[in-house]
Amino acid sequence: MKLKIKHLFLIFLFILIYSFLNSEQIDLSIKYLGIKVVKVRITDINNILEIRAKSTSIASIASKMDNLYLSEYSDNYLPTRYEKKINQKKYVEDRITLYDRENLIANRTSYINPDKSCEYSIKSTSRDFFSALFYLRNTIDLNQGYMWIDANKLIWKAEYRILGNEIIRTPLGRISTIKVEIKCFKISPGSKERSDMLTNNLVDEEKSLFFWFTDDEKRIPVKAKFAMKPFAVVWKLEEYQE
Repeated sequence: MKLKIKHLFLIFLFILIYSFLNSEQIDLSIKYLGIKVVKVRITDINNILEIRAKSTSIASIASKMDNLYLSEYSDNYLPTRYEKKINQKKYVEDRITLYDRENLIANRTSYINPDKSCEYSIKSTSRDFFSALFYLRNTIDLNQGYMWIDANKLIWKAEYRILGNEIIRTPLGRISTIKVEIKCFKISPGSKERSDMLTNNLVDEEKSLFFWFTDDEKRIPVKAKFAMKPFAVVWKLEEYQE
C-alpha cells in the first residue's frame, strides 16, 4: 500500500514539474497614440490558453475593459472549447463555444442572451484568434500559408507571409525578429456581430495585421500592429516568463 502511494505521488510530482516546464507567460501592452490603453496577460499551461485584458486607469475613463478568454486546445493549438467573458463599456458577453471537428460544427451557448446561442459550420482546423496566434508561432518557418479563424461564428481565411527580418528594441534587448503580415478574408456569409474590442475587430478585409516574432526557437510575439485608420494600434511585449 505504501509503495502504491509512493508511486502515485511520484507520478503526480512528474506531471506537476512537466506542466511548469511547459508553460509560459506573455505580458503585453496595447498602445494607441503612444498611450498604454490595455494590459494583456497570456498564459499557456496544461493545454489551456488564458488571456486577461484590462484597460489602464487612464483608458477606463473613455472605454472600460476587463475581459477573460480561455481556449482549451489539443494538438497544434486546435481549440476544443473556447470561453469568453467580456466586460466592456456598454457591452458584455458570457459564452462558451464547443468544437465538434468530426462533424465540422461548433455549438455556441450564450449565458446572457439566449438568442445568441447557435450552431454553425466550421473548417476542420478553425481556431479562435489566440490559438491561431500560437499556432502561427510554430509554422512561420514556411514563407507563406493560411489559417482558418473563427471570429464570432464567422469563418475567415487568414493568409500570412513573411516580410523579412528586423532588429527591434524589446525588454529582452535588441533582437532579430521575423516580421509577418496577415490578411483576412471573410468566407462565411452574413455580417459581423458586435463583439469585443480585442479580438474579433482585428479580422478585417481592408486592414492588415503585422506580427514580429523573435527569430529563435521560441518565436516570442514581441510586437503587433493593426493598421487601422487614422492611427494604428500597437501591441508591445512588456515581460516574458517561462
